[in-house]
Parts: sequence; C-alpha cells; structure tokens
Amino acid sequence: MDHRLRPVWHGARLAGAAFTVRTPAGEQAAVREAAERAPAGSVIVVDAGGEVERALWGGRMARLALDRGLAGAVLDGAVRDLDEIEELGFPVFALAAAPTPPGRERPGELEVEITCGGIAVAPGDLVYGDSDGVVAIPRAEHADLLERARSRAS
Repeated sequence: MDHRLRPVWHGARLAGAAFTVRTPAGEQAAVREAAERAPAGSVIVVDAGGEVERALWGGRMARLALDRGLAGAVLDGAVRDLDEIEELGFPVFALAAAPTPPGRERPGELEVEITCGGIAVAPGDLVYGDSDGVVAIPRAEHADLLERARSRAS
C-alpha cells in the first residue's frame, strides 16, 4: 500500500483477513459498524478516500476493537488519540493524525471491494503491517505466495 500509511505507534504489527469498509469522507458510522461486526482476528481496512481532515479512529474505537479480538486497523484517512492507542497496544496504520472528530450521519458500505493505500482490497484478503508499511494479498494468491517465500528462505 501507499508508503504514507504508517503505524501510529512504534512497533505496531498486524496480520489478518480484511474486513473492508468504504465510508464518505470524514464519516465514521460505517467504521464503527465494522468494528462491532467484524469477526475476531480481522483487520478493519477503511477506504476513506484519503481524507485527513477528520479522524475516523481513536481511543474508544481501539478499545472496542481490542475487546472484540480484532487484529488491527488500516485507514486511508486520519486517526486521533495516538497515545491512548499506543497504551492499549492496538495496531493502527493511517495516513495522518487529526484532532477533529468525525461525522456520524452518512452511512458507508461494509464487506465490499475497496481501494486503500492505492490498491484494491477485497473482503477476506490477507493484510500484513509492520514498521515497513502495509501489504494486502488477495486470498486466492496467498497460498502460492507463501510457498514461494518459503522456498526462497530455504
């Protein structure tokens, strides 16, 4: 994904199946719904259109996601409450931080193909993130890619 998607705290790492969200710029309703519905182990991946004026994720969302057993969040948008997110140890990757709260009126879409960080991400694609950035691997290609990586490592 785009190199601007960075962990919001040093040492954050995530891995899991994508639970995708497309939301209107600055709107959080669908993001919250995803955090409430995504299965444990999922990574919430949000297409916010690259809008960074309003934070779509913060400490409360991180606590909710952590309590539900989610693996992390990747937002093509902004977040806030960075110290609280780090204290919780919940892995979040985003384009920027912004103190401005989100709107909560306009709905979005869940579990649809989205664009995040400049690449297409479908529900169930495998998402990995660490200090180098974030990658998404289509589920259909994951086993083959893993096998090729293992053969190179040996």
